[in-house]
Amino acid sequence: MVSRLAVAAALLVVGAAADAGSTYVAIAGGEYVEGSPIGSAFITRFGLVPGMALTKVLGMVVIGVPVAIAGGTRRLIATVMCAGIGLISLGVAARNLLLFAGFWT
Repeated sequence: MVSRLAVAAALLVVGAAADAGSTYVAIAGGEYVEGSPIGSAFITRFGLVPGMALTKVLGMVVIGVPVAIAGGTRRLIATVMCAGIGLISLGVAARNLLLFAGFWT
């Protein structure tokens, strides 16, 4: 049986890859605007992939700290962080594709 942590980690990897790929496509279309001011600053300073990675790490911290304060186990914290950023990344990827297709302004 596959653990929830493994599923969450897979979701993180798939979401991050979809986010990076769709961001590249959106940038190629010329209409791309980073939705997060922190992400924009990281991408401007460090480049696309390292900036996106730093943004995801910061997002994981923002998600994980409240779970840790609430008394979650390390496994629960890791699961919530991976799943949360994976889902957000998939949402951003969908936004980027809609932007590239002209359905998002």
